[in-house]
Amino acid sequence: MIRIELSAAAVARTRFAVSPLYQAMHLLFALGRQPRAVPCEWRVRARDVIGGRRLGLLAALAISSDGYTPDFLTPEPVAYRSAVEDELHLVATAPVERVRAEMGLVLSGLADLGIPARRPRALVLDALDGGEDGFAARVAGELGAFWAGVLGPHWPGLSARLEHDIARRGELTAGLGLGGMVAGLHPEVGWHDGTLSVRRPGRPDRRPGLRITGPGVIFVPGAFPPGLMLSFDPAAGRRTPVVVYPALGPEPDAGGRLGGSRSSILAELTRARTTADVAARVGLSPSTVSYHLQALHRGGLVRRTRQSREVYYQAVGDPAGRLR
Repeated sequence: MIRIELSAAAVARTRFAVSPLYQAMHLLFALGRQPRAVPCEWRVRARDVIGGRRLGLLAALAISSDGYTPDFLTPEPVAYRSAVEDELHLVATAPVERVRAEMGLVLSGLADLGIPARRPRALVLDALDGGEDGFAARVAGELGAFWAGVLGPHWPGLSARLEHDIARRGELTAGLGLGGMVAGLHPEVGWHDGTLSVRRPGRPDRRPGLRITGPGVIFVPGAFPPGLMLSFDPAAGRRTPVVVYPALGPEPDAGGRLGGSRSSILAELTRARTTADVAARVGLSPSTVSYHLQALHRGGLVRRTRQSREVYYQAVGDPAGRLR
């Protein structure tokens, strides 16, 4: 178990983020831990891209049934929504000493957490021989290729779903408080007396675990089972821990199709309509429809135009194609 102690100031800095890079790593993490839980379309797409683009180094580091995955592959999200290019740059320019220390943990494991040592494939060791800076840049390049081939084409639908989850978590926090919201993230996540606890799913252990002091916590909804993933600095707690939890709603399919309220809203936008018009048609409040329209607009699924005092929204392309 990992216990993250949070001061009042750290709680005030706790936030959510939608991270494209974390979704790529979350998918790779799921493929290593519970591949059969990942929808078939995503498994096939990931396999084809890894094989076709020769992403063996990334696969060797990130797809594992057990063992430590180096945390420099998942840098701290610096904004609520970050561009994947900016996140990949942080991976490519990870400090040499950090890469060296974390690859050492890959070889030695984390005894306090019951995480065993791993024996990297020869290609990993050969890549390390070229220097940690070049190693990080190469991994970042492969991670970028994985993102572009697997997740990039479907990011609008995926990100809309993740933002919807964050909106729901905000509602739960308003009604239950931070502790109540955290308790609903995952059965292995808890909150007690200013301490956030994260247990390895399905791995009961009597070890003392790790206790770190966090400058805050960043919660990131994840689109893929098994859901729970933690990224932190196991050496000194210098970075903000990131907890990836399973997003609410049905699992996405490989077409990034939308579900629920946003599907209904998008279906009404074959012609330009106002927020009030859409709300009347789908039976939702104008404020709820406005939230969904903003997310659809950010995701590039609808365009927005202003006529006098009215703002109109209309689907980009064929909305029916998004729903099939």
